[in-house]
Amino acid sequence: MNIRVTWRIAAFPLALAGLSVVPAMGCDKVSELQNDVCCRDFTPGADLATVEWGLEGEAELNYGAFMQSVSDFTGAAGAIVADVTSACQAIALDLGADVATITATKPNERAVQWCELAVDALGDATAGLSITFQPPSCTVDASVQANCEARCSANVECQLTPAEVVARCDPGQLSGRCEGKCTGSCEGSANLAVHCEGTCQGTCEGTCDGECSATTAGGDCRGECQGNCTGECRGSCAFAADAAVQCNADCSGSCDVQFKAPKCRAELKPPSAECQGSAECSGSCEASASAKASCREPAVNIEGGADAEAAIATLRANLPRLLVVAHARGELLLASAKAVVESGGHLEGAATGSVKAGACLIPATNAITQAVENIQAGITGSGSVMAKLEIAPPGP
Repeated sequence: MNIRVTWRIAAFPLALAGLSVVPAMGCDKVSELQNDVCCRDFTPGADLATVEWGLEGEAELNYGAFMQSVSDFTGAAGAIVADVTSACQAIALDLGADVATITATKPNERAVQWCELAVDALGDATAGLSITFQPPSCTVDASVQANCEARCSANVECQLTPAEVVARCDPGQLSGRCEGKCTGSCEGSANLAVHCEGTCQGTCEGTCDGECSATTAGGDCRGECQGNCTGECRGSCAFAADAAVQCNADCSGSCDVQFKAPKCRAELKPPSAECQGSAECSGSCEASASAKASCREPAVNIEGGADAEAAIATLRANLPRLLVVAHARGELLLASAKAVVESGGHLEGAATGSVKAGACLIPATNAITQAVENIQAGITGSGSVMAKLEIAPPGP
């Protein structure tokens, strides 16, 4: 998906016009105006909740939420391109690639070049590899969205509680700690083995009632289980439809007691009427929450011949980060980009009421443009490795 930043900045001439009054000001006022025109309060990835933009009422609330969403979005985009670059660089170096071929200086271009080099370094070592993985998933940060919505409504009582997370989340997207019996699936990871009596998406460690891709000398499964896994699963264990099992991690589905620290893997439903701000402000809040989503690296199981040991070792260490970008976070952030751009399109007129607000749209626009380039480079780079490994792209 390509996102183009098409809205224009009409307010900047007004910001520059403010400099004409400089001779009549004291030095402290000149310094303040300089800070406003240079927009020194905007930093990608920073918390801008306490920044004042010089607007009034709803315009200030809408603008503040928008700038926070830009900050969150650009910070997350920078993290994506850094993760992809680091993973592809590690693969290429582990396999003895010639680093002299890396000439790019921009982060997005370096990510693509390192991944191209990683693909070349893998060469024929990927032939015959069997790769299975637990699909990565991202959990939207409901507290970020709710706290932002509280500022949109200017109602200090509109704070998110665990009960409201449950009420505002689609039941199929809800997860959390279940101290009772979990019906659905128990969400482990490559680093967290969970009790399993069902279908394991990841590595089954125990008894496999079906075909197992790798077994121990004693006959226990230590790989992908095509059937029912009983024991532990390094990944996500989906219980049988009628089973209610103790889960020692996050439970996705339902719990026979109240969830602790519930989370939602999708956008929250709108808040109550007294906690709703403008549609533009709410859209920015959703974009911030998506940008700050927590994404779990998947458990990966790789099998192959002895001649591919080096490739298998580096892929086990670095492929999970690429899978997160290619199959989860990348598309989530591109959707956020669209929301951020749409929110910005409503602000041109409102921003003319403040030198600072008008001036800050310029670095915000530049930051969005660079962020989209970073995300697309991350998806392109990780996608090239996926194609080399013949891993299908995520479904619709």
